[in-house]
Amino acid sequence: MPPQRLNSTMNKKILASISFVATVLAGVLYFLLLYQDPTQVSVSTDKQVYHTGNIVHITIENPGERSVDIYCPAFCSLGNFPTRVEHLTNGEWQYLAGFCPSIEPVFMNSIYKRGYIRHSLAARNTFELEISNFERLRLKPGQRLRIVYYLGLFKQPIDSNEFTFEP
Repeated sequence: MPPQRLNSTMNKKILASISFVATVLAGVLYFLLLYQDPTQVSVSTDKQVYHTGNIVHITIENPGERSVDIYCPAFCSLGNFPTRVEHLTNGEWQYLAGFCPSIEPVFMNSIYKRGYIRHSLAARNTFELEISNFERLRLKPGQRLRIVYYLGLFKQPIDSNEFTFEP
């Protein structure tokens, strides 16, 4: 093989190796800096069965070592914490309603981004929210509900426990 062709082949192999290493490093960097594990954040309600007029207390907890970004659909004004409520219909979870409980103390940590409001939740911290007007939905007794928020840039869903309303 002539020397020029040998050099060209080696250059291509070197460039391919550099590209491979750069891709692997980018993946590792993404995982270490940007990925937010949905199993590290919990959403829960204070009860599993509520009665008409009860207030639903929601806790979003981040026991991890890094802050996380909670994304909420932007149907509320900034300074509120848009809350998506889903109900189980024919074996599938579907959108039922949106609520806008206030979280004024964390107003400065809220940023509107492409149809979502982002709230940063610090490491080893919680958000406490309340929803008090479920009776407006005219729920059927025993109708199964859950709360849904979204975590991180890729908006991975994080769901609460299931709960119901009874008369």
